[in-house]
Amino acid sequence: NVKNKASFITPVPGGVGPVTVAMIMKNTVEAFKRSKM
Repeated sequence: NVKNKASFITPVPGGVGPVTVAMIMKNTVEAFKRSKM
């Protein structure tokens, strides 16, 4: 079923939540640390 597969790649209904923002920031910091090594 296409609907079930597409739901994994479409944005969440409520927009970007605090958990998403926190994970993006965590990944950004990790990438920055790795680039400085």
